Amino acid sequence: MFHILSVLFQRKISHVVSQKESTAFLRLPRALMFGALLGVAQFSVASPSVDQLSDCLVKSTTASDKTTVLQWTFAALSAHPDLKAYGQVTDAQRTQLDQNVAQVLQRILVEQCSAQTKAVIQAEGIQAVGQSFQELGQITGEEILKNPEVNGQLQGVLRYVDLNKLVATFLTPEMWDQLGILNGD
Repeated sequence: MFHILSVLFQRKISHVVSQKESTAFLRLPRALMFGALLGVAQFSVASPSVDQLSDCLVKSTTASDKTTVLQWTFAALSAHPDLKAYGQVTDAQRTQLDQNVAQVLQRILVEQCSAQTKAVIQAEGIQAVGQSFQELGQITGEEILKNPEVNGQLQGVLRYVDLNKLVATFLTPEMWDQLGILNGD
């Protein structure tokens, strides 16, 4: 959920960093918010400062905050032409969701995790703020999947998958042997 707009974030950050005039400073909070929303960086090893910000984000984000981000994410995804028919979000709702998410991110990054956010920016650059949101995104995604209605919808696809074909295709005799199951004995 926090990884939705990675390309947009990278473009926005590149634009902000390349600006030498004072307007770049004014755009910094906006770029920071994009980074927070996106959690885009896919680094294999997080630095201590990224880990500390990640921990602060997890501890500072409430259930209500997660709901706000989930609603905003749904609205953002529903803007895609292939998804418009499945979610009718009005312009007024989109504006309200944008405002709500901005408030959540500002509170978390500026008020609750300010020291950790500064440390990440100083040590790794503003792009690394997004990396700090990976753990939060993972936890939030797991919580979404625990919802019975969501889980039921995801399980619904299994009615239409031929599991026998999957087993026959992927569980070859060699695989059975690797799993320690003797075939035909």
